[in-house]
This record gives sequence, structure tokens and C-alpha cells, in this order.
Amino acid sequence: MLKLSNLFEKYLIWWVLGLFIFIPLYPKFPLFNVPGTYVAIRMEDFLIALITIWWLIAICPRINEFLDKTLTKAVLLFWGIGLLSLFSGIFLTQTVSWHLGLFHWLRRVETMLLLFIAIDAFRSQKGFRFWLKVMLGVIMAVVIYGFGQQYLKFPVISTTNREFSKGLILFLSPEARVNSTFAGHYDLAVFLTFVLTMLAGFFIYFKKFYTKVFIAVIAFFSFILLAMTAARVSFFAVLAGITSVFWLSSQKKLILVLVFFAGLAFVISPDLRHRTVATLTVNLLGGGGAKYTPPVQKASPTGHFSVENGISGEATPAGVPVDIAPGEPINTTELGVYRSFGIRIDEEWPRAIRAFEKNPILGTGYSSITIATDNDYLRSLGETGILGTLSLILIFWIILKSYVRVMCSRQRGLVFYTITGLTCGLITIFITSLFIDVLESSKVAQLLWLSLGVGMATLEMENNDG
Repeated sequence: MLKLSNLFEKYLIWWVLGLFIFIPLYPKFPLFNVPGTYVAIRMEDFLIALITIWWLIAICPRINEFLDKTLTKAVLLFWGIGLLSLFSGIFLTQTVSWHLGLFHWLRRVETMLLLFIAIDAFRSQKGFRFWLKVMLGVIMAVVIYGFGQQYLKFPVISTTNREFSKGLILFLSPEARVNSTFAGHYDLAVFLTFVLTMLAGFFIYFKKFYTKVFIAVIAFFSFILLAMTAARVSFFAVLAGITSVFWLSSQKKLILVLVFFAGLAFVISPDLRHRTVATLTVNLLGGGGAKYTPPVQKASPTGHFSVENGISGEATPAGVPVDIAPGEPINTTELGVYRSFGIRIDEEWPRAIRAFEKNPILGTGYSSITIATDNDYLRSLGETGILGTLSLILIFWIILKSYVRVMCSRQRGLVFYTITGLTCGLITIFITSLFIDVLESSKVAQLLWLSLGVGMATLEMENNDG
């Protein structure tokens, strides 16, 4: 059994490197649909299940050592509280369908298992450096495909609504935003914010001219692609993340270069510029352009407002959306920004708060507040309550505590810059989570936990070498 586990452990790294390639690059084609939701079982779920079995065989001889680790105990605690919350939601508050709640819980178990699998996969500097090359290749492929969608009509696979999630092959319309190999522009934006902070660290570490130029070119086009998604929160999150990398690495002059490229991004991407201005003027200042004033309504049995029910008999004025309501901005960009913020303030966030108030300790269970909340913190409180949220915070605290210990050391080698990039990448995740359900995006969550596992593995390698 020991020889078998050693053999499995030896080749585990190749499986994990395969995940780093497959997850970001393979489109989200559904295999089986889950009743009651348009979230589906996909090819990567089977691949992760197979790799998990492989990993369990590899660690079998040292299972007690694995279970004794603080990080393991924290994750098991989080899973246990999630299961308890699910039980409460099914039988006490009756806010969860058991199959949907169980599916959402298992999805979290699946993604977080990748943390431990990555920790055990990387046991040498050679494997770690190979991972760097793989990631650079993956990022380059994502960027090339994203520009191909925008300018060369490369196909789009999206899961932004029920119909698209069936695996339809689409193409970007003039108003649509680039997805690349991800299933939505927000998912792509979160991925790019995270990897851009790591690229910032690698750019500082590597001294060879050609390596530096290569990383700079990939980072530049990744930054422009991020601007093309027009994801405002992710864009400002990455500015905070990269600025943190430069500050912690004592490369403060590079912050001025970042400011220049940020301005360039606003020039290159009018959509990002217009949406950012609309966010300031409409959502924050309550102003903006002209608002819709409807014509006097004809008598109606229902009493409901309708653009087409104007007493003048005129249809919607040219350029004004048919579904516009009184008081909404006439400008289409301002209208989209207004509604995007409004649905969070008026529907999604209050729904999560009501769930938390219903059961502050355990929440109302996974899947109880529908598929979107657009705020990971409120979603966690609503679904798993104070206990579930605190246990999740504990996991990140343990990881960050280990990372910060390395960042406070005087040695500034590859491990230092990798950990700095990952730590600042987490800053972008935490900021973006204020307005997007980051941990519920399967591709993003899987890559996040895998990457955090690589970071923890580098710490173990350094400790063993020391």
C-alpha cells in the first residue's frame, strides 16, 4: 500500500497541472442539469472527482498527519457547519430543497478540496517553476481567445441566463462584453484581477530582460482585456491589488506606471469609462442625464404603467428602451448601471439580510436565497449565519497568517514574490466580493483554491529546505 501511495503521490502534480489548464480553458458545456436550477454538472466535476480519489490514495499512509493540521480542521469545521446549516434549512426553517442545498454544499466541498490537493502535489522547486510556465501559457491563451472573440468572431459559451447555460454556441453582439473562455464577463474579470497581481510580483522578481518583457506583454494585454470587460469593481480592485504588490516589494515608482496604464485603459475602453462615470453620477451622486417622464396614461383596468398606454398614442421615443419606467435614466448606459445597482439594493441584499435575520446563527441554508446575491459576505451570512461566516473567515485567516509570515521575512526570493502576489490577489477577491458572488463562480473558485494551495505548498518546501 505504501508503494502504491508513493506512486500516486509522484504523479499527482501532473493531474493538478492538468486542472490548471483544463479549468480556465475548457468552456462550461453542461453534461447533466440539476433540477430546480440552471447550474449543471460539467466535465471538470468528473475530473476533480477522479483526481480526489487519486489524492486520497496518495495520502492514505499519512491521513492522521493530514487530519491533525490546523488548516484541515478549519476546513472540516466549515463543511460541518455548512451541513448543519443545510439540515436546519431543510427541517427547521424549511427554506431549502434538499437536493439543491446538498448540491450547493457539495460544490463547496469540491472546490475547497483542491486546496489540499495542490498542497500535496507541489513538493519541489522544479514542479513549482513548471507551474509558473503553465500559468503564463494559460493566461496568454485566455487573453488571445478574449481578443479573438472581440475582433475575430471566436465562439462564446455563456451561463449568464437559463437559455445560454444549455451550452449554446454564441457570438458577441456589438453591445456584449468579452467572456473569453469563461462563462461571463464578470468571471473573466475576477480571474484577470487575481492573475495580474501575481504577474506584478513575477515581473519584479525575474531579472532577465526577455523574461521581464514577456511577463510585461502578457500583463499589458491582460490589463486591456480586463478593461474591455467593463467590470468596474474588478478594475479598481486590480489597481488596489497591484499597488499593494508594488508597495510591499518596495517598488513604489512603478505605481506611477500603473496610474498611466489605468488612464490608458479608460481611453481604450469607452464602455468602462462611460460605466464608471455613470456609477459616480447616477448611483453615488443621484444625478446623471435626463430621466424618463411618461406621457399621461389612458384609463387602464389594471392601473399599471405602460409606455405604450400613453394618452398621446405614441410609442416609445426613438432610442428609449421599451421597458423603461418613470424616473429611470434615458441613456442606455446610465439605465444599465442604475438597474444593476438597484437590483442589489432593492432585492438581492435585502433578501440575504432577511435570511440572516430569520436564523442569525446558521442562516437559512445553501441555495435558500436563490442563485445570485452579488455580495459574498451577505450571501454567507444569509445562507450559513454567523457560525458559517466566521468559520470561512478562519480559513482565510490561517492562510493569510502563513503568507504574511513569509512576507515579513528579509529574504526576497521567488517564494516571497509568489506569496506577495497571492496575498494581494486575495485583496482583489475580497474587494470584488462586495458586489459579485466570487466564491460561487465554479471556475474562479476552483482556480482560487488551487492557487492558494500552491502558495501553501511553497511555504512547506521552504520550511523543509530550511
